[in-house]
Amino acid sequence: MPKRDSGQTKAKTSPKKKSADAIQMLKDDHRKVEALFEQFLEEESGKKQQIAQQIFHELEVHSTLEEELFYPALQTQGDPAELGSLEQAEETEREETIDASKLDEAEDIEQDEIDETPEDIAEDMIANAYDDHRVVRDMIAELRNSDVSSLEFRQSMIELQQTVAEHVSQEEDELFPQAQLNMDTKTLGMQMQQRKQEILSAAA
Repeated sequence: MPKRDSGQTKAKTSPKKKSADAIQMLKDDHRKVEALFEQFLEEESGKKQQIAQQIFHELEVHSTLEEELFYPALQTQGDPAELGSLEQAEETEREETIDASKLDEAEDIEQDEIDETPEDIAEDMIANAYDDHRVVRDMIAELRNSDVSSLEFRQSMIELQQTVAEHVSQEEDELFPQAQLNMDTKTLGMQMQQRKQEILSAAA
């Protein structure tokens, strides 16, 4: 009996590796970049260039993970079959109510409600997130060709910090809660971890 008990204890404690949660992984990235921005703004020595380059690298890796894995996973949470049946129902209703003004008005109300579904709202937010990433990439490209010791560089870094902060706020307030409700964030986290390792290995 004691041997069996000790064996069970070992079995319970042996798997020390925990699968990363996608949301926590992205939040950790956000906090890391926020800290790096603060370091850059407080830095007075020659480490500014190094810190700036690290910020650019962290943002690029983070954006790649979101665009390749996180956003697509969030976009495919709607059931295509269900969405297709809704579209067919709408077409049928339109055909049956061409000559009925009252029913037309009802359809308009229904269409407004459909336009405000969580899926549509999420789609808009994801589209905005892709746009944010493009803006950040453009800003980084300009900064890489600028003099890190200049006042203009510092001002541009502050603008980049603000742009990233707004993007982070939208993700953590809107996208992440929806992802936690509708996605397997553990499995996605494992995929993101693997992809991140590939990116870092390729850059090494």
